Amino acid sequence: KRPFWDQYVCQSPHGLPLHLSGWQDVMVQTYGYETRYLTAVSQDRIVGVLPLFFVCSPLVGSVVRTMPGGLCADSDAAAQALLAAGQAWAQQKRAKRFWLADSRICRPGDLQTTTAHVHWTLGVRGDEKTLWQQLDGNIRRQVRIAQRHGLTVELDRSGALLPAFYDVFARFAHQAGTPLFSRAFLENVVAVFPDGFHIVVVWQQKRPLAAYFQLEMAGTVYGMWGAALREFLPLRPVYLAYWEIMRYAGQCGYHTLDMGRSPAGSNAAKFKGQWGGTAHPVYQQIAHFGGQANGEANGRFQWVTDLWPWLPFPLAQFLGPKLRRHMPFA
Repeated sequence: KRPFWDQYVCQSPHGLPLHLSGWQDVMVQTYGYETRYLTAVSQDRIVGVLPLFFVCSPLVGSVVRTMPGGLCADSDAAAQALLAAGQAWAQQKRAKRFWLADSRICRPGDLQTTTAHVHWTLGVRGDEKTLWQQLDGNIRRQVRIAQRHGLTVELDRSGALLPAFYDVFARFAHQAGTPLFSRAFLENVVAVFPDGFHIVVVWQQKRPLAAYFQLEMAGTVYGMWGAALREFLPLRPVYLAYWEIMRYAGQCGYHTLDMGRSPAGSNAAKFKGQWGGTAHPVYQQIAHFGGQANGEANGRFQWVTDLWPWLPFPLAQFLGPKLRRHMPFA
């Protein structure tokens, strides 16, 4: 059924890359999770999909949750049928929570809903000259600063730049207090989606200063993970990276750049807003079955993030993937 599932996701206006069936392989291969990929069918036609996996953790409790992006459905009726089936599986597994994570649509029903994040979308139709002229003058100045400092950009669709990307992202995550997933996780993503990703790395000679990992689907480029080394931010590598991502998307015929989620009102959200896009709410919707009532149920994870920047970097690299099994999309 996978081709039919993926065809539905790619054709749906609500479909996202993380709804694709290949993520079942990524999550099982990386973490060994038990999964359920549910479909709603009407008149022999798929009208909705709900990808779920079960995390049983002494650190954050047991939860049945979606991939980031929640579910994809044609109607509220299809969504409600999927939610009922998903919550039934959660109760069967004796999970404390059912979590519709990072949903772009607020689903009706008996779910606790919070919206602390936004995601930004930006139109990228047009040639390089047109896109450049559409940018705010300050953005263009920042890109030129990076170029004057001799920074260069490399784009990779093979996975060859995965080590450089992971090195930058790991150091950024350590500074930010975030345990990072293993490189094997990204290697699994690349293996499962060989034609659906690209990596952008900004270099100063042979040193990577910023790196970004994007997914591609149905006319849109999606920013998934990205970071820059803090000590080199004055060289403006982030601006150069985003311009390259935007330029490449337009060059390849994509119509939209989804810049990913950020906390509402944060510096990251304000940065994305400078590029002229539109902000949209991101919803967390949770049903509780006797578990903690806090939005993402990660209070016990907080002490880890407080401690993380103080750990030696090699130790953080060793422990990070082990902790991320408890909170795969922290």
